[in-house]
Amino acid sequence: MKNNVVTFIDRVRREARRKSGTVTVKSTGRTRTFMAYDWGCDTFIFEKDAWLDQDGHQPMLLVRKRDLVKDTAGYVLTMTTGNHAVAAMPLLSGQFWNVGRVPAARRSTILSTKVICANMVEGKIEVSQREVPTDLVVQADEWLQALGFMLDDIVMSERNDVALDYYRRLGQEWRVKPLAWSRKEMELATQASRKRINSPLRYYHSIKGVHFLAYSEFHKISEWAVTDYPKALACLRELVSVAENEKRSYVRTPKFHGHYEIELFGMQRGEALQRLIPSIERMMEWITLNMIEQQDVVTSIQAFDELFRASLERPELEDEASEDFIETLYMHLTGAIYVGHSDSSITPAFDDRRTALPGATYRGGRPEFHHRADERTRILLGNIEKVMSQDESLEYANVYELRTNADVQLGLGIPREIVFKTNRRPLCTSLIEKRLKLKKPGYGSYMLARVYAFKELGVSFGDYKLLRWVENTTGKEVTTFIRTRYPGDSLDYIPARHFVKLDERGHGTKGEDPEIILGLGALLGSAAAQNMVLKKYLPETKSCRYGEGKEIFEFSYDIKQNREMPVRVSICSVRGALGWPNLVHDQQNLDVLVEFYLTRYAEVLVGFWKKHQEAVTINELATRFFDGFALKTQEMNWNYQVRREQFEAFDPGVRAQYNFKAQWEFALWTLHLQANHLDFLREKFMGFLEGVLARTKEQP
Repeated sequence: MKNNVVTFIDRVRREARRKSGTVTVKSTGRTRTFMAYDWGCDTFIFEKDAWLDQDGHQPMLLVRKRDLVKDTAGYVLTMTTGNHAVAAMPLLSGQFWNVGRVPAARRSTILSTKVICANMVEGKIEVSQREVPTDLVVQADEWLQALGFMLDDIVMSERNDVALDYYRRLGQEWRVKPLAWSRKEMELATQASRKRINSPLRYYHSIKGVHFLAYSEFHKISEWAVTDYPKALACLRELVSVAENEKRSYVRTPKFHGHYEIELFGMQRGEALQRLIPSIERMMEWITLNMIEQQDVVTSIQAFDELFRASLERPELEDEASEDFIETLYMHLTGAIYVGHSDSSITPAFDDRRTALPGATYRGGRPEFHHRADERTRILLGNIEKVMSQDESLEYANVYELRTNADVQLGLGIPREIVFKTNRRPLCTSLIEKRLKLKKPGYGSYMLARVYAFKELGVSFGDYKLLRWVENTTGKEVTTFIRTRYPGDSLDYIPARHFVKLDERGHGTKGEDPEIILGLGALLGSAAAQNMVLKKYLPETKSCRYGEGKEIFEFSYDIKQNREMPVRVSICSVRGALGWPNLVHDQQNLDVLVEFYLTRYAEVLVGFWKKHQEAVTINELATRFFDGFALKTQEMNWNYQVRREQFEAFDPGVRAQYNFKAQWEFALWTLHLQANHLDFLREKFMGFLEGVLARTKEQP
């Protein structure tokens, strides 16, 4: 079956006026024949039979004629096999029917800044922006759409920050090639990026042109220094020597956003140029002047190697097979690490696990739905409009699927996110939409009752809203809900930079800041207090859902500390609330409950401490944890006591099968006991903590 690109080419060949003759080009050891067609003021140049292999990656070029020949209207589109240079050089030299004839001195500039490279990949036109300004890419995109291509026929293959922002503002982020979100996808991308320059060293080459040198590759230089001395020197010269007719070495040649042509991957920004590169440069100068013996060079190279290893931001970055290395490198290679998030609170760790979906472009506040926007997205966007004020209108919105399972087909996942901007809000608003976990009648009302009851007590839930709609395809009623998207990260995804100890000037130093660890410990205690009051429990897994990524930690700038500090924790899931199976008001039930919850809290705290044990002791962390637990418990109990009659009289009228009234009475009873026996609970917690520590020491 023909794809849309091939169908369009067939149409051009049938309906456009063919130029006389053909052009023959010899390239990469073979002779290629080109034919051209004029359609209005546009010209299409195709290598003969290039369209036959629909599964290939046929190179395409798009360029405005006026960028080749002054005061000329229209576009030129070429399609070839081989690589982009096969068509680029004949086009710029005027060999293609004299459509373009650029002076030799200007060809490099025109090629890099005016000619848009693309590829036909699986029937799509994948545009590679490179150094071409975004406005030219946008104009070419609009030209292709005017020719009849649909939005999903044209893909932006690079996540250029300016282009990404442009398409986000159109609600079309889904047209920008999504980030990989599985380990396998990232591994394939990083391996495909490996290349050499001149020396035997292999770099990871990013789409922004930065060559990242991993420590494990740099380490080979110290091995070659012993086994193949000239090879080691050749590698170092490639890094720090200034080539003929050049002004700077590769490690000092600016490339993108303060990055350089070659960078030592894993070191903090600028640290290599401060601590390591000058020493290598000095040694290479001594070698040139014969001021240093070979054995001293070998010793120095080994010292450089050790300094690089010791300066890595995290030990995991030493191992190219580690998950941390793969994920961090991938973010640098795709350029996603450079994308600013000034208009939202989203973090890269969250972003690379979501994929944009077709939605709508808003013009004058009215939606123009994309033809592949599904019914769920249309309902979601429609409900967003209902929560706005009378004089408020949507400027743009993007819908995402939060992909947590590689086996789930895109578009069929449980959670979605919508990020939207209105004319009355300076920043974007982000909401999460999910299907209800249970489809039993009345479960949505039961969920809302728990959310707002505990929110009034002081549990840090956001706003929830139920949506009900009937699927056109099945005729079945579907219930979903929207909740607030919390700023911050779950415990395991807090960026490493938040933990780094800073000096007086705000520069990173070795080790972690104890106050960051202790601050998070207090918030973990606060989250534990809320978890115990919620009585979260899942009978199928015997889990209270604590420490499973449902606690979101937010950082904010602290003027006294002169850095970002942990300030609050939010609970992002209501599932399991009021789930404790025994509602008897007696001491035996309380003893079982206390042991169950406090043991889990101790396990999570010990796991957190083991990752940061060089910064704080377990006693320091446990003390701060329970301080946070006690303060939050007292706050919730105070809220309960000042409005006790209202809380105890609350009856949302949900279905009897959910037994809300008895569960709610049990939760209030245990909250009061929790607040009045904090000293007892502290003692019990410390005892359970000792037990967990003892068990972890016994494990091999």
